[in-house]
Amino acid sequence: MIDLSNILKPYIRDRLWVALCPDYKSVAGVGKTPKEALEEARSKKIENSILIQAIPDYSSYVT
Repeated sequence: MIDLSNILKPYIRDRLWVALCPDYKSVAGVGKTPKEALEEARSKKIENSILIQAIPDYSSYVT
């Protein structure tokens, strides 16, 4: 299990999109849209980023 709570915490209030590095240990890009977050990651030469929206509660995503 990967705990992303500390990594996503600064972005939750604004519900920003976050592109994570493939190792899930750092943020590669951030934006108001998925496209913005991915473009920032690509500008840092990170191609295989993981995209997630920072929201307060992920319970609806857990089954």
